[in-house]
Amino acid sequence: MPDITAKINVNTSQGPQQVSVALPSAQAAQNSYLQLKLLGDVDTTTLADGAILQYRSSDAKFVTTNEIITTTGTLTINAGAF
Repeated sequence: MPDITAKINVNTSQGPQQVSVALPSAQAAQNSYLQLKLLGDVDTTTLADGAILQYRSSDAKFVTTNEIITTTGTLTINAGAF
């Protein structure tokens, strides 16, 4: 993957200036995937559209999946308070 670089010229005689750089959404998504894939405890071999991460205790890794699997028969999802 090619590096993404930007050259920013700022005229400091006008005082502090806010500068931001935005990646195109497809590039940002690809970068997030690549960073996730590089983690040693994440298995992305089954990555598909809409996938979530789920912990797999057999090898102590987080795996991408499109199914929620529980070995206890109990599934509790706590999304917090909003």
